[in-house]
Amino acid sequence: MQAIRVMIADDHELVRLALRTLLEGEDGIEVVAEAPDGETVLELMKTTAIHLLLLDLRMPGIGGVETCRRVRQIDPELPILVLTSFDDEEEMFGVLAAGASGYILKDTRPEQLAQAVRTVAEGQAVFDSGIAARVIAGKTAAQNEPDPVLLNLLSERELQVLKLMAKGLSNKEIGRALWIGETTVKTHVSRILRKMGQSDRTQAVLAAVQAGLVRLPGAQ
Repeated sequence: MQAIRVMIADDHELVRLALRTLLEGEDGIEVVAEAPDGETVLELMKTTAIHLLLLDLRMPGIGGVETCRRVRQIDPELPILVLTSFDDEEEMFGVLAAGASGYILKDTRPEQLAQAVRTVAEGQAVFDSGIAARVIAGKTAAQNEPDPVLLNLLSERELQVLKLMAKGLSNKEIGRALWIGETTVKTHVSRILRKMGQSDRTQAVLAAVQAGLVRLPGAQ
């Protein structure tokens, strides 16, 4: 099985060293590039093949949110996992809206970070349960009533799948929960993305939460 090729983007050299040491101690993960700022990330992407970008939110220059947006323009499919010590709600929502696949804090336990890298590399979304709900809750207009237009677009089964996607479950886990095959789950996910006009699972979940259709874990 091919190792997950990771680029670490953080302006602190010691942080990059610690992350490299941690991740390279894990089976199936290889750190192939490091960048101290967003500009370097964009330059390295021209010459280095990676499977995942581990991105610090606050860096000098163009910053994490804009870096995420520009990376998405270069490679719309590249998984981006944001790792930061900050919990500013505006910036957290901004980077998720810019296309990040997940968001966790730097004080996350090492084993959780490694698992988050694997999960995001597989195309799943990862949200820190302590912060993601606050971010989305602060950006929703009125969650008392679900958006009727979007609600009518989705079948009952698709809504069930969407709610499990919001909990961070993989296709296999969703299949087990609903007693359906993984291939059937993939079909439902594809239909959900198409109906919602979203390019990936993360953006679909964000849109669904904003529309009042689902809640992230920990939301009140």
